[in-house]
Amino acid sequence: MIKLRNIISQLNVEDFEAFGDQLLDNKADKYNRLLVFYREDYLTDDEVSKELNVSSNAYYTIKSRLFQKVQNFLLEKLDGPKVDLLRKVANIPSLMFGLQKSTAVAILLKLEKELLEFDMPNELATVYNALKKINLHSSKYYHYTQLYNKHIAYTIAFDKVESLLSDFHKHLGDYIATKDPEILDVLVIIKREAFNSCRLYDSHHLRVFNNMIDISFGLFVPREEEKEEDKPIENMLTEIRETIKTYPRDTTYQYLKIAYYFLAYEYYHNLGLFKKENEFFKKINENLTSFLLYNFVCYTSKFLISKLERYVRENNESELVNENYEIVDNYEPDISDIPNYINYTIYMSVSSYYDKDYNEAILYLNQLVNDISLKSYIHAEIEIKLLLSTCYLMFGKKEQANYILRTLARKIREGKNRIDYENATTFAKLLKLIIKKGSKTDTAQLEKLSNRFTMLNQGASKMLSYIKIDGIIAHATDRTHNAAPENKVELVKQKDFTRL
Repeated sequence: MIKLRNIISQLNVEDFEAFGDQLLDNKADKYNRLLVFYREDYLTDDEVSKELNVSSNAYYTIKSRLFQKVQNFLLEKLDGPKVDLLRKVANIPSLMFGLQKSTAVAILLKLEKELLEFDMPNELATVYNALKKINLHSSKYYHYTQLYNKHIAYTIAFDKVESLLSDFHKHLGDYIATKDPEILDVLVIIKREAFNSCRLYDSHHLRVFNNMIDISFGLFVPREEEKEEDKPIENMLTEIRETIKTYPRDTTYQYLKIAYYFLAYEYYHNLGLFKKENEFFKKINENLTSFLLYNFVCYTSKFLISKLERYVRENNESELVNENYEIVDNYEPDISDIPNYINYTIYMSVSSYYDKDYNEAILYLNQLVNDISLKSYIHAEIEIKLLLSTCYLMFGKKEQANYILRTLARKIREGKNRIDYENATTFAKLLKLIIKKGSKTDTAQLEKLSNRFTMLNQGASKMLSYIKIDGIIAHATDRTHNAAPENKVELVKQKDFTRL
């Protein structure tokens, strides 16, 4: 059953025990045993089938039914003011057909007031549809018909802007991974379309969605002429914060709050206002595995790259690996979301790199190359090749490092890149110099290349902002440094780097 093991492993202890007790109360012993086996997660499916003493067909049936039971259990647990309102809206037919007109109207008007507070146009349309039917022979029929038509149109606009918010961040990820200027045109179109849709209706939700698009555009999209009429980013952040405070019962805002923290963090991080970024960083980092699931409302994995930059700046990079245990245990990256998957893998690889586990760092990057094709993601491909070559070099595998640099040089030289990657070429020269001369490398030459890379590493071509070049230089010029032990080298998948 698709991801059933993952779903069961992600249940908190209270829910797991409650669900198990529910199965036992219903005398569903085999389902409970399968639940426990999946929770412990050390037996294969064939082994579990033998433990349950069932055939393969029966085992599949049990899995399928357990999946349905888990779904029902989790659905029944859903609670909150919006869920309660949805239940009331679902009961509107019983009001219309089962109650006297005055009583039904009184309940519907009370429901209208609550739905207006939560800005739920689709459900309001259902209420107005009922009110216009009840008032078919009343002068209020036309009034409720107009409200119904208005909220049908508003529902379409609401859904459209929500979709634009998701589309914007999908294309934003594609742009950052490719640096394709044609994608910038798409981002501009989405930004304009969201603005035009939002200005038609007085809706706090639409204003928040539009502000989120404009803030992301201001932070990550290099089209300054499109930002001239935008409000200052700090003002938009304040507006989002105040809206969330004004509607504390709105479940949408309860979840969007962490997206607001992300945008505020990136804003202050970009400005170099590190004291101001601290508060927002802590709130995201404490809920990182949940936040990474928000890829349809913001470019979540950008936080991982910013986190690397933060830890490198504060010389805390050695702490990354210990902090990542929770991510490994509780987060499953989506390989189909290529830009976010690339950043996630870079983050995990660099964390291992700073733990001096270069073998693990290489394995992460090779797994990335095996999982996806980087052909369409030229910027990300160049950065990954440079990072992988650096990891091989630090691991003492100069042949592999040099091979990757040769393929990279050819790709930059022969490719139709619209960006000048002189920064990447300079970084590659630094690595090649180390490969050629080893510990005899002239430190002055390396520092000259390092300074040149830092100077060039700006704008659209910026990459490897999380790598300490002085650490590479120190490693390269250490006369006592030896290659990694052969027994560790054997762990690296040597065949993988040739795919780059």
